[in-house]
Amino acid sequence: MEKATMKWDLILVRYGEIGLKSNYVRRQLIEKLKSHIKKSIEIEGVEEYKIESPRGRVFLETPSIEKSINALSYVPGIVSYSPCKTVEPEVASIVDMAMQISQDRLAENMSFAVDARRVGEHEFTSQDLKEIVGKELRVESGASVNLDDPDYTLTIEVREDTAYLFTDVYSGLGGLPYGVQGKLISLFSGGMDSPVATALMIKRGCDPIALYIDKGGFGSKKERERAVKVAEKLSRLTPEGLKFIKLDFEGIYSAIKDDADKETCILCKRAMYKAGERINEIEGAKGLITGESVGQVASQTLDNLMTLDESTSIPVYRPLIGFDKSQTQKISMRLGTYQASKEDVGGCPILPERVATVSDPMQIKETENKIKIDEEIEKTVENREVDLIKPD
Repeated sequence: MEKATMKWDLILVRYGEIGLKSNYVRRQLIEKLKSHIKKSIEIEGVEEYKIESPRGRVFLETPSIEKSINALSYVPGIVSYSPCKTVEPEVASIVDMAMQISQDRLAENMSFAVDARRVGEHEFTSQDLKEIVGKELRVESGASVNLDDPDYTLTIEVREDTAYLFTDVYSGLGGLPYGVQGKLISLFSGGMDSPVATALMIKRGCDPIALYIDKGGFGSKKERERAVKVAEKLSRLTPEGLKFIKLDFEGIYSAIKDDADKETCILCKRAMYKAGERINEIEGAKGLITGESVGQVASQTLDNLMTLDESTSIPVYRPLIGFDKSQTQKISMRLGTYQASKEDVGGCPILPERVATVSDPMQIKETENKIKIDEEIEKTVENREVDLIKPD
């Protein structure tokens, strides 16, 4: 039988750092995780299922295994998961199922290993299972044993009254369940960096609100469409969809263009920070997410980042701060946002020929006062557009 045609009974779902929490917190996080698993598999069209959480594991029982495997890849808090066959925790039953699973997966020219572990009291040890099942597989298939780098691994996990057998381990997102840490405002352009930064904070249990700065006549329709397209991709990680707030910054861009030179980029970014702080206050969030990385562009030198931080009184989270572009791109590819993010939407039309790498905070504040930046921000915040983005 082929892998794809194996009729698995359920999926064993593993979590990581959730298990390190106190009993009270762990129970809360597991319930959140189960709720998000439910929503994710329903998005994939899974209708028949049962989710249980005995000690140390979550089990998803469903006839829709393939759809569920895909759905679990979008659930933060899951470290890994495996489709399993289940049998009574008796040696004969375990051996029989091991042979069924392996009969067309393990060939004479291959190497293999058997891994086994137990929870609870049984008449056999984990080592007994490894030796007995391994011997039967070797005799039946003619394959050789290789414990270091096998072509095929069969794992047996015995927990109280059930034995679970599996061959595949799918990697999950890891981290904590979505939303358990509270809300953050993400300065979201739809380019390469901001979606990855947002996703990394989702992994840490945050509930992001995407704040998109619309340049109006200084931007393009393509730029706006890209932001929405990327937000749709990213919303697959958020059980209820991704809240998307758009602010019209055309007037602010115009004022900055007329009154700034080398410090244009810093003034623009400070205006975004200030707007983000207002949205943070309105939404009851706990800080900003940005995609900045030290030295990646001239406006992201340590001096300029200090000037940006000085513009707001709330925390600014920069999960990409030590990343280079290639690292960010790899994560973007895994997220499925890379193709949309790399679309050419044109550059910034008010970008100066030279960007100040060391900004003058006093000069910046004078310019902000001159163009009445706080008043302009208040106007655009009052006229904000709010949407809920869901997967396309």
